[in-house]
Amino acid sequence: MKELTGGCLCGSVRFTCKSGPIASYACHCRFCQRSLGTAYRAAMSFNYDDVTFNDGALTKYTYKSDEHGRELYIHFCPTCSTQITATTERFPDRRVMMIGTLDDPSQIDVTMHMFADESFHWVSAHDDDVVYAKHRMNEDGSPADPL
Repeated sequence: MKELTGGCLCGSVRFTCKSGPIASYACHCRFCQRSLGTAYRAAMSFNYDDVTFNDGALTKYTYKSDEHGRELYIHFCPTCSTQITATTERFPDRRVMMIGTLDDPSQIDVTMHMFADESFHWVSAHDDDVVYAKHRMNEDGSPADPL
């Protein structure tokens, strides 16, 4: 896959992903629902250094999870409030990018769903999608079993 480009709603923050995503997914956890104000986060995971930004400023919000005690960091445009990226204490070498911020989001297929046990009853996955009750990785770092 060629590099991916995108940015925020007002255009002041632009980014380039130098490679294709490690994973693309929909996350249905309550944190994602609340932080975006919608049913789930449509996102992609990249190696941290594979994403570069222009000189547009990003503001960071730090959230400490009551569930597991780790911090999650939301990075957004201070002008238009578009969430561009997220980083986490658990995976410091990864960067989560929001699919909707891509210039051409049709390049990305989402066939994996995480935290399905927190999904709204009116949201469903395709029959051939991989669905996890929680995260795709267990706390010990081993792969979780899909439902």
